Amino acid sequence: MQRRSEDPLVTPEGWLHRGEAYVSGDGVQLAVFGGIPGEQARVRLTGTHRRQDRARWVGAVGRTHPARVEPYCDRYVPCGRCPLMHLHPDAQHDVIRGLVQDGITAAELNGRVDPVLPLHPAGATTNRQELQYELNLVAGYSDRQSPRIGVPGHDGRDVVPVPACTMVPETLRETMKVLAHHVRELEIWPWTGKVGTLRAVQLRCSPITGDVGVLLSVARPSAILSELAIRLASAHPPIAGVAMHISQPPGYTWERDEDGELGVAMLYGKALLDIAPGGFPMRLGFSDPWPARPDEPALLDAIAALRGAQGDAALEIGGANGVGALLLAKQTGWAMSLGLPEARARRARENNAAANGTGSGADFVSGPVIEGLATVYGRLEGRRPLVLLNAGTKGIPDEVIDAVLALEPRRVALLGSNPRAFGKNLARLTANLRVVRVTPHDVAPNTPFAEVVGVLESDDKSLPTARAPRRKVVR
Repeated sequence: MQRRSEDPLVTPEGWLHRGEAYVSGDGVQLAVFGGIPGEQARVRLTGTHRRQDRARWVGAVGRTHPARVEPYCDRYVPCGRCPLMHLHPDAQHDVIRGLVQDGITAAELNGRVDPVLPLHPAGATTNRQELQYELNLVAGYSDRQSPRIGVPGHDGRDVVPVPACTMVPETLRETMKVLAHHVRELEIWPWTGKVGTLRAVQLRCSPITGDVGVLLSVARPSAILSELAIRLASAHPPIAGVAMHISQPPGYTWERDEDGELGVAMLYGKALLDIAPGGFPMRLGFSDPWPARPDEPALLDAIAALRGAQGDAALEIGGANGVGALLLAKQTGWAMSLGLPEARARRARENNAAANGTGSGADFVSGPVIEGLATVYGRLEGRRPLVLLNAGTKGIPDEVIDAVLALEPRRVALLGSNPRAFGKNLARLTANLRVVRVTPHDVAPNTPFAEVVGVLESDDKSLPTARAPRRKVVR
């Protein structure tokens, strides 16, 4: 396609993983925000790059695609965080399923992807109030050059306020408004690379208690942040806790904590928020990864697919905060998690002890996964474990998969959110296992981002020669 100053006429051919439609060209691909493959439309160029140009849908030429609907959010275009909002929910699921199928096909696997599992049962309202309990914001400037809090704009330049976002609970929307007000009033300037203080803000809300935690990501500590915390403490709704994380800019060196990570300092209030995925009560801190959905539907599906029973050996690899091992231990009586950083492993042990006491539940081994597998191989040999592999967005390294297969697992549940990386991992696992099903879960409505569960089984139906080991207890 030729680059032109006027609005060109294009017909997109397929979907990109970000939720944009694309048009092929002579070495330059065009990504169309708001486009639909097969629908001829006028588009407006919004950016040019060496291998990919970007454009925004302006209007259909001729017949409008039957899946197109009017986005219900007035920030749909400048925000860009819901790139599929212009599609009917069923069509959104078709996009997700197609991207997962492409990832499997690219890995040279033949297999059918199941229909996408929605967040709500059939007949329930699925287009509003989907409620993500975490919101990531950035600091920037308004048109009047005053401090502004919002999400990164779709064009990558502006900071877009989203005070009426229906994807988060009302408590987070109100917190966002209060925070933006006080940041402006106190003149807490955004970090520009040379001057300023505030980089970003993370808001979290406990689905159990409704408590809200605020994490301020800053370039340098400042007394004005303590004043901001005091004001948030007396805000309505009241904020349960405010913490500060120092993001290290070039040219600055800050003390690191014992785990080698930049520390989080509490400015006031609670350091932990309550959550209960799968009914398991636990607390997560400001530095702990927060689940994409507090009810963790994909994780629960993966664990149920393993069909664990008392006495089975269960293994979790790649978990973000150990919750997979904690839930597996409820099924089997014992489970082990490998690969958590020590700070997260320590939090997982605390959650395990609070729920089960110190003598039962799960073990957590920090450090590199491949080293952990070598350490625990003797404890798992002959036990044919059930394995939960959380591939995330990056996938599981081949050497880790090979080491898992050496344990002769009976069943493996692969959980991932990057279709290409998921497909590669799935193909590697088929060296010794058979794919039972691949099921995408819609965990972020109006986006193409899903969590995919792949279930694999061994054709060897022989039972383990030993029961699961007991949890090691240090007295």
